[in-house]
Amino acid sequence: MPRKASGAINVGIIRERQKNGDIYIYERKTKYDPNKKYSDTISKVLIGKIVNGTDEIVDTRPKRRMADHTSGSGVTPTEITRRHVGMLDIVSHVADKSGITAEINKAVGRDRGIAQKLQTLAWYAFATDGETWPGIRAWTTKYAGLLPYRDSSISQDMYHDLFVYLGYNESIKQSVFKHRAETMGDGELLALDSTTIYTESENLNVGRSAPHKDKLIKNVYKIVEIYSITSRQPIAYARIPGNISDGTTVENALKQLDILGCPKVEIVADSGYSAESNMIMMIKNSYPFIMHIPTDTKWTQPLINEYRDKLMNGGEIIHCDPKFSGVTVMQIHDFAYERQRASKKSGLEKGDTEILSRRVYVHIYFSSLKKAEEDIKFRMQFDAVKSDLLSGAYLTPEDQKFADQYMEISYWGERITRVEVKKKAYEKRCRYHGFIILVASKEKDTNRALEKYRSREYVEEDFKNSKSHTGGNHPRVWDDDTLDGQILARFLAQSMHESFASMLRNLRDTLAIPNGDVKHDTGEKLKEEKQLKNWIRKTSMHNILSWFDAIEETKVSGKKKSGWRTEETKRDMLFVEKLGIKLRG
Repeated sequence: MPRKASGAINVGIIRERQKNGDIYIYERKTKYDPNKKYSDTISKVLIGKIVNGTDEIVDTRPKRRMADHTSGSGVTPTEITRRHVGMLDIVSHVADKSGITAEINKAVGRDRGIAQKLQTLAWYAFATDGETWPGIRAWTTKYAGLLPYRDSSISQDMYHDLFVYLGYNESIKQSVFKHRAETMGDGELLALDSTTIYTESENLNVGRSAPHKDKLIKNVYKIVEIYSITSRQPIAYARIPGNISDGTTVENALKQLDILGCPKVEIVADSGYSAESNMIMMIKNSYPFIMHIPTDTKWTQPLINEYRDKLMNGGEIIHCDPKFSGVTVMQIHDFAYERQRASKKSGLEKGDTEILSRRVYVHIYFSSLKKAEEDIKFRMQFDAVKSDLLSGAYLTPEDQKFADQYMEISYWGERITRVEVKKKAYEKRCRYHGFIILVASKEKDTNRALEKYRSREYVEEDFKNSKSHTGGNHPRVWDDDTLDGQILARFLAQSMHESFASMLRNLRDTLAIPNGDVKHDTGEKLKEEKQLKNWIRKTSMHNILSWFDAIEETKVSGKKKSGWRTEETKRDMLFVEKLGIKLRG
């Protein structure tokens, strides 16, 4: 039977030869571990060394203290700091000018810690061009003391808990929306649109399978956004399951506008929202609208046929896009809808069909270039589907629907021998190529209607920037509440992105232009502004922020205090001066 371990601590002397030939002498304490069946080292202390070529043990040099390193310099520093300050000066300015700081403080209320953390997360998503959240710990450490939240760096657990808190507290999100809606004026132009976002998480209840760009994709959800075209700012959003169609979201969007107390704004929407039921809801709620509707809509096709020859042979030239000619027709249209409640006044019961007659303006536009493009696109699709049929390749549901509608197929047994176009279906389809139909409840002007509708592209740009520059395209979360909190942080970052973009556009449009000021209108001043203008035009927002991130501030404090910062070029100083940014130092 083996002897039991005594548990005693053994002290021994060991020697370790170094690369320079010296031998270091250590006192090592060990203790046997019966479970591991070997001895663990408890401590190892350097007690001396034998210099190469000698036999005598001598003491090693003791570790120098900080005071020893600074002795003789005339300064005994108690604190030395070096910080990157230039970029955060710009970020802080954008947050204040865009109203994000005030919005968050007002929405969160008395809990300053939550407000400061949320502001810091929005700064991070904006300043890093959409880096993933795990990188925030290193980022907040790098800029310690310069961020809204200064107690510590933000860890993964901290931002996760914050997302959950924000997801549970719907009032914070709605308060942010309310604050943004209060900045709008009467007659402001709003866009209503949605974007689809893919998520890798299998645990999100909102992640559904849904058709997207002729494909069926899994685990997607949608963000429906109300966007101010006038101010180029997102106002509010809703997160919905991916399989919900765009057309069914209008009712909730109008309720959201009413709750936010929005002034009577004008709404622009694309063909995904063009159902008559949506137009009826906007009319009933007194919201003017401009709606793009498909050319195969039954009640507008007679109007296209009536004005077809006039538009194809001339018509009024559209100033915002001279490739198009256009005409506007005022029409009293009968909107039919199903009653949700019985009415004693009309004598109709719940479920009966009621007719709502309203005046609308139908704007019809035609472009021969657009018609040629759509003709070519149809022929290319026809040839591609035909090739797949003859080769026996698999057809997608969309291609199969196209084949059934436009192709005459001949068989020899089970083999396809010939594919021809259905002439009547083809002629009917191509008859309306090149046309665009807009229906407006208020806007009468043909030019202005198309110009307003085209400005809806700003919301598409907003979605693109949200995915590319604030990280909205990779939501790596495990549940819906955490997702909601993360979306709110990204939404605030995107608002900062849009605000900074507007600042740069406005600055660029005013640079290198004489204004009548003798001191300003000199050749040297205009040359400097032209150089700055070219730099802004060629440099992305993220690269502008990165450029100013090179500005550092160094401070030394002790018996003497001193500080200095990286020098800036004339162009840099002109940039911050024009934007009204105050740099530290």
